[in-house]
Amino acid sequence: MALYNKTRWGGWVNIEKYIESVLYTYREEQLHFFWAFALTIIGYQIWHPLLILGLAATFGKEVWDHYRPPHKFEWQDIMWGSFGWIVALFCL
Repeated sequence: MALYNKTRWGGWVNIEKYIESVLYTYREEQLHFFWAFALTIIGYQIWHPLLILGLAATFGKEVWDHYRPPHKFEWQDIMWGSFGWIVALFCL
């Protein structure tokens, strides 16, 4: 798929569609990344030992999902949450 398609209107039609597909296809992963990142940053600002808050929330949510159908435990959610936590650590 070409990212740029020159049209009569000078459009970036394919780039816009590509960005839209990425944003809406990976919404669940983005939420896990965002919440782990945000909770880690906020927790650290409140009290330094709360640095672990983003990681704890990630694991806690997956345990919650495991025991609450129709949700299920997913390793991919753990991975994205952990990645958000690690990025937050680098930002601090």
